[in-house]
Amino acid sequence: MRLNIYPYLKSIEAGRPINAGRFSDLLDLIHIKLSDVGEASFISIGKHSFCVTNHDLFSQLIARYSPSQSRIHATKQGDSHRHATHTSYLVAKEGALAKRAIAIACHDGANMPELSFYPPEMPVILIENSECFTFSADFLLAMELGDIGLSALIILSSGNAITHRQSVQFLTNFNRIHYCPDYDLAGIEIFETLQKTLGEKIVFSVPSNLCDFIAYSKKPDNPKRLLTAIDKSKKLGLERVNEFITKSLGFLEQEIFLGEK
Repeated sequence: MRLNIYPYLKSIEAGRPINAGRFSDLLDLIHIKLSDVGEASFISIGKHSFCVTNHDLFSQLIARYSPSQSRIHATKQGDSHRHATHTSYLVAKEGALAKRAIAIACHDGANMPELSFYPPEMPVILIENSECFTFSADFLLAMELGDIGLSALIILSSGNAITHRQSVQFLTNFNRIHYCPDYDLAGIEIFETLQKTLGEKIVFSVPSNLCDFIAYSKKPDNPKRLLTAIDKSKKLGLERVNEFITKSLGFLEQEIFLGEK
């Protein structure tokens, strides 16, 4: 709703016609009547001119629903999450056998000291879940990335968190990124988002024996998510993922590759 109401306000401010019915519906969601703001005049179907009669209220709406300029601005508007943070933090390990984890601060500009530590040819492996990150040596063997993992920068991608603009910008500095998610719609869509910026640098990691784990698949509560996953995996060229989901009619969590712990 926040993203939809602002264009109407800007059109009214600029004297352009709007769809008054739709604008009224959006105002209803925030418990404001159209007549409280102004008067609409019919031009044609779905097209109305609008005259503001309550300028104070209109100014309040502009201030509240305009795109946030900073995290602080978004907080004053009532929702800090409307604006991305200045810096993202990645939990990582320098190699699968590393005994300690580190934090990488990703922020605007090329002046990131961390970049000097990691050359572009250093492989990066994104692991979605914390348990697989903790036991990354075992997990990466199962993922057929054992040798690569010994010298890779291994990052806990934490679901959708890895798509933060600053994190993605950091990843653009590397030549090859191996993405290891759950085999479900969320994993496919996160890969799709990352690929828009990273292009061929990022690959969706799939073990050759993925279909051996069909017995452990879980059907989603919403069948539409399954159909969407099948469609998107096909369009993205994720053949093994598509085969697994099509045969199992379910999704698979990556912790299954750890075996018994």
